Amino acid sequence: MSIFFIFLLPFLTLAQGATMANIHELNTKEERKLFTLSIETSEKADGVHTLATFRDLQGKEVITEKGHLQGSKILSYEINQGQTQEKGRFKVEGDKIRFEYEGPNGRKKEAEEKVKGFVLSTANFNAFVKENWQALASGKEMDVRFAVWDRLETVGFTLKKVRETSEGSNKWIELRMKPTSFVIAALVDPIFLLYSTTDQSLLQMKGRVAPKQFKDGKWKDLDAKVFYTSNAPVSN
Repeated sequence: MSIFFIFLLPFLTLAQGATMANIHELNTKEERKLFTLSIETSEKADGVHTLATFRDLQGKEVITEKGHLQGSKILSYEINQGQTQEKGRFKVEGDKIRFEYEGPNGRKKEAEEKVKGFVLSTANFNAFVKENWQALASGKEMDVRFAVWDRLETVGFTLKKVRETSEGSNKWIELRMKPTSFVIAALVDPIFLLYSTTDQSLLQMKGRVAPKQFKDGKWKDLDAKVFYTSNAPVSN
């Protein structure tokens, strides 16, 4: 198993709509395009539902993620990792979070832990940022627990503004998400996210993503650069 983080991750618009993104190589001269991402959100009586779909450059669906939340709180999440033939899900109920995992051989695992802070996932990340925008923009550090489906546990991260930038009338802030554990920090580099100060929308993300790359006969974790390209309404 491996820890991953995807900003898409941070795709939630909190209203019915669709977001598109392109995923490129990171820290290479060519920065080739590797995958595309589409995210749909819809508001229903029981909360907001999200669907993220990753496709390769031939248009083949490789990963899907579904989320269900109320406000900024995640209620449930599930992923179908088609590249590695893995499936995972978790559900937050009261002060408990319950994980389920199914490996490529069909072997299943379950785990449960007590919630010890605000639980984040890719589905509710942007909702959390919007809800805490003033605190983050002012430089306050915020500790969260990110739910990692394939580790069947939550992992501590600190979210903090690291810089502000502008060009003409356009202004942005960059947030850094860094593991609080030295062990996890050795496995995953900090994640950087560029947000517009105008509408608090995510424009760019650099770090670990959900898709993997096939190298040396195996699927390996991928750090990439994600560019969010459009937002459009979707019909019911």
